[in-house]
Amino acid sequence: MTKKLLFYLFLFGTFSAIAQNLHDDSNAASPTNEANTTTGWTGSALLFSDNTDAQSGLFSIRAESNGNNGMMIQYTFDAVVGEDYTISLWAREGDQSNQPAFANWQGLSGFSTTAITGNTWTEYTFNVSATSATPIIRAYTSPWSARTVAGNAILIDNITILPVGGDTEAPSAVTDVSSSNTTSTGTDLAWSASTDNVGVTNYEVFQDGVSIANTGTATTFGVTGLSASTSYDFTVFAEDAAGNVSAVGDTETVLTAAAADTEAPSAVTDVSSSNTTSTGTDLAWSASTDNVGVTNYEVFQDGVSIANTGTATTFGVTGLSASTSYDFTVFAEDAAGNVSAVGNTETVLTAAAADTEAPSAVTDVSSSNTTSTGTDLAWSASTDNVGVTNYEVFQDGVSIANTGTATTFGVTGLSASTSYDFTVFAEDAAGNVSAVGNTETVLTAAAADTEAPSAVTDVSSSNTTSTGTDLAWSASTDNVGVTNYEVFQDGVSIANTGTATTFGVTGLSASTSYDFTVFAEDAAGNVSAVGNTETVLTAAAADTDAPSAVTDVSSSNTTSTGTDLAWSASTDNVGVTNYEVFQDGVSIANTGTATTFGVTGLSASTSYDFTVFAEDAAGNVSAVGNTETVLTSAGTGITDYTSENSNIATVDWTARDLFADRNIGIGTTNTQGYRLAVAGNVIAEGVKVELQGNWPDFVFENSYDLPNLDEVRAFIATYGHLPNIPSAQKVKEEGIDLGDMNAKLLQKIEELTLYMLQQQEQIEALKVELEELKKN
Repeated sequence: MTKKLLFYLFLFGTFSAIAQNLHDDSNAASPTNEANTTTGWTGSALLFSDNTDAQSGLFSIRAESNGNNGMMIQYTFDAVVGEDYTISLWAREGDQSNQPAFANWQGLSGFSTTAITGNTWTEYTFNVSATSATPIIRAYTSPWSARTVAGNAILIDNITILPVGGDTEAPSAVTDVSSSNTTSTGTDLAWSASTDNVGVTNYEVFQDGVSIANTGTATTFGVTGLSASTSYDFTVFAEDAAGNVSAVGDTETVLTAAAADTEAPSAVTDVSSSNTTSTGTDLAWSASTDNVGVTNYEVFQDGVSIANTGTATTFGVTGLSASTSYDFTVFAEDAAGNVSAVGNTETVLTAAAADTEAPSAVTDVSSSNTTSTGTDLAWSASTDNVGVTNYEVFQDGVSIANTGTATTFGVTGLSASTSYDFTVFAEDAAGNVSAVGNTETVLTAAAADTEAPSAVTDVSSSNTTSTGTDLAWSASTDNVGVTNYEVFQDGVSIANTGTATTFGVTGLSASTSYDFTVFAEDAAGNVSAVGNTETVLTAAAADTDAPSAVTDVSSSNTTSTGTDLAWSASTDNVGVTNYEVFQDGVSIANTGTATTFGVTGLSASTSYDFTVFAEDAAGNVSAVGNTETVLTSAGTGITDYTSENSNIATVDWTARDLFADRNIGIGTTNTQGYRLAVAGNVIAEGVKVELQGNWPDFVFENSYDLPNLDEVRAFIATYGHLPNIPSAQKVKEEGIDLGDMNAKLLQKIEELTLYMLQQQEQIEALKVELEELKKN
């Protein structure tokens, strides 16, 4: 039997049968011998034994075009001319860009070119007749047109060539191979006979996957030439006359015996002693060498064996007498019983009788200077009949230090907030140790806290008045615990709240912006990082200050029925919102912020007293000012426009001033309370509005209460327009006063300017803060 790649050829006379198996894993002696060569295959293509994806077993044949007309592989087998054969091949495409095929078979009739298709394994079967004694099977990786293309590949496995009607049944597997009489160089193998439908003709023996013998029909074989202390695997295959080979049976693993050892270890020549007392000594020596290995050392005292140490090269001798001389020798032995020659003799003189009196107990261990990681221990000196040579310190029962004769020791490496027990034992030169004394229990301090609380990031304000506001925030977290919150107003500390998360700020100024921040602190003094800043604008102060008195009321354009009043604007700490005009002590008009008023409906040649009072939004009214006395005229050339003369064509309107004691409507009778109402468009070269109120320069005064943007946002969300600006519905219903509207629009523009300036200041402050952060 050969490796799986070879054919099995058996010729039987004139009508011999042929059974040839190529890459058939059932014929493999072992996985390591399965189709791992390309023996018998030739051709122009690159040829490999491939173990990446066999059809079965571990290996298959791989052919690959070389890019230089190399694209064919072939196999020649022995045949009987005129004999019919069944040829079976498993094949698949490999790395492929052109169609592979079985083609151009030689010496066989009944064959036709067959394409190899797909990258999965497919069985191809051909029934052919031999026209030559050496037929040739061929496979091509690609057509001739692609002969120069490199890398086209095919894989072939499990090829069988059988004569029609031949014996195809293999013998049963050999499953009971056993070994006996194993020595260091050989072993005897035996197995039961296999069964076969025709008959077993040979047993082939494999050692570690390599064929070492054919026994014919014998079921025993003596293996020789083995190495000592080595493991070998043996398998046996049965074959019949048709070349059919049994499946793999069992594997018999044999470990050969070790070779006979007659070499003694080297002598032990450096035995030495140490730690000799009155009753014992410690022996030591270097390890001996041996061709196999030392298994034991035997120690002799004055020629008498006292111990076997195994492979240990030290031994502690006990039971000696004080002030006595002893001779010690050591012999090395190996597993075969070989003993080393005599080495050196170590002579030991034991010490005088030992000191057995222990020092007094250490009963006053004390601690001081305890921190989170250490403490200082101290104790009084012990007494001893000879003298104390050492103090050994124990921490929780474990020795941590020998202080010699020092009676103090600084302990380090302790854990914070942990209890430890310390004891001290006194020793003398003879090794006597004092009894247990006192135990000093030490509780280390807590570890220093270096972790700051979390930042306070949600400071908020509520209930803001002109003099105060209420601050609140969420509690910070800390590894130990927050002990205090410190409140800062415009960067200056104003309060420590302890663990309270609210604080009521007082003593503020009205209409003033303040920045509040809060920092959390713990007991170790760690302070949180900067959190958020809550900006609070205090409310305006309650207004109790009345406007100044109107002291310069004057009249002009007095006629027989009316007069025009005028006065200077009053001053007020907040602002004048209305002027009320009194005629002979009776209120006749409210002018808003206008400082003029046209009086009508007077009687000719009559004296009237006029006074004006200023009011602010809080309802404060100015004191009495001056009284303007007006005497109406007896009449003039002015024609009064009345319902009686409105249609008199003889009135010369173009030569006269027109005075209408009532409202005038042009194109409409509905004047809606206006002195002049026009239904239609009005064109003029100019329209001058004489404002009766303040022009909004007061926005830029320091006392002006600029609305908070949050308040503006809330107003817009609620009403859908700016504060102090009429809604679309109101304008639709009532129209607009041009002068008043222009003043209101200018007021909003000036407020927008202030907001932009505030924003610029905040941007500049943030730039400075950013630069500071970059420096840190």
